[in-house]
Amino acid sequence: MKEPIFSRIETLSKKDRVVATLREAIVSGRMKPGDAVVEGKVARQLGVGQPVIREALLDLEHQGFVQRVPYRGTSVTKLGADEIEQIQQVRVELEGLAIELARARATPADIKALRAIVARMGKSAEANDLAKFNDCDLALHRALWQLSGNKYLADALERAVVPMLTFFYLSSGQIGDLHRESVASHAALVDAVAAPTKAESVRLALEALRDQSWVLATPPLVTPTR
Repeated sequence: MKEPIFSRIETLSKKDRVVATLREAIVSGRMKPGDAVVEGKVARQLGVGQPVIREALLDLEHQGFVQRVPYRGTSVTKLGADEIEQIQQVRVELEGLAIELARARATPADIKALRAIVARMGKSAEANDLAKFNDCDLALHRALWQLSGNKYLADALERAVVPMLTFFYLSSGQIGDLHRESVASHAALVDAVAAPTKAESVRLALEALRDQSWVLATPPLVTPTR
């Protein structure tokens, strides 16, 4: 049977179009870290209802692009050095635990899927595609958290780490050597899940990612304490 020439056109909902519009405004720098996102104002500018904006902001919060604070509203993700230092401390401990749990549960199919994400991350780095690189980064970490089998641990990591990773993405601006180096660090993380190696290998891989991500966040942030 002859292969079709065209692929099907994806039908985007109004909410998805709003998500894409707001994400592009954030990534392009037209909306900067810390800027308030006022639902009513955005709804009027885009010509949609506030419920659609609310749904879109929930998606963007899940992706780490915005932060929602009760009684204060929504703003583009912005983290200070002290906040990031605290998140990094939690991340090394909790993600280390998640990976230890994942090692006991991961199947060969799981490992293959993780390696495929790392491969896509590498291709994104080679293509200088920062957006796809970030998507792969988030996908890999989320897959590892889910493999832990502990939904409370995965939820804690989701709330703490995703905004930080996305903030690093926004701060770095473009693919650089550290992004390419971090591909190897992520591959080492998957290797630690795949093989019954010493627990120390997990911590070393996580600490390497921590140190690389700090550099990706500069110059907007100060040097972390060690």
